[in-house]
Amino acid sequence: MQMAVALVLAGPASLSVIAKGFIWNQLHLLTFQVKNQIDGVEEDRIAKSHRPLPSGRISPENAAVLYYVLFALMWAAALTMKTIPCTLTYSVAILIYNEGGLAAIPVVKNVIGAIGLACYCWGTTIILDHGRELYGLKAIAVFMIGAIFATTGHAQDFRDRTADAVRGRKTIPLLLSQPAARWSLAALIVAWTIGLIALWQPPAVASIVFAALGLRCLGGFLLSYDEKYDYVSYCWYGYWLLGGNLLPIFPRLRGEMN
Repeated sequence: MQMAVALVLAGPASLSVIAKGFIWNQLHLLTFQVKNQIDGVEEDRIAKSHRPLPSGRISPENAAVLYYVLFALMWAAALTMKTIPCTLTYSVAILIYNEGGLAAIPVVKNVIGAIGLACYCWGTTIILDHGRELYGLKAIAVFMIGAIFATTGHAQDFRDRTADAVRGRKTIPLLLSQPAARWSLAALIVAWTIGLIALWQPPAVASIVFAALGLRCLGGFLLSYDEKYDYVSYCWYGYWLLGGNLLPIFPRLRGEMN
């Protein structure tokens, strides 16, 4: 998704520049994932025993070395590709998420995850835009990406309620009653759908398609409380989220995004 968003915001780019953006993106993503699995190894022994650390395919010591190597490569990429503010923000978010203990707070977890998602799009857009910092509509678009996920990202937690309850996790679908959690999510999806259409002003057909994705997503969450169907609804949430993040293509096509 991040590469698609960056292409929308930065405009067409050469294959070599796209490759640089992809490598930058993967270094940042892998750095977080490795650190997250190192810090969550005990929990993974119960719920995700197939992962490299709990399954014994890599030792904790070697995983730590891999993390430091990836961290160094991530910063090397930041220095050479002019994404220092973005990578610094991302590094602080990783520290807070994995070592600060704030990921245990549902709302804070969503916000930190949203910062990470926004950073992926932020940095990749800078690279595809040949090192130019974000401003104007581009900056607004990246801010919106983070804001949408910060307020609706808990859609991913409905499908894991049973496992999260066993592991003692406190997610929004477990802290609130099911009707309250689901209807509040539906209200947020409706609000964001209307707001994004008003902001980016897509043509009628695109507006209808985007609204239909939102209705399918929220309808799934409201009509069934079964985790099996919540997984399907979350897939539709992903389509809706992607659609919302790609709507800035229309201001670009109208020549409003330079």
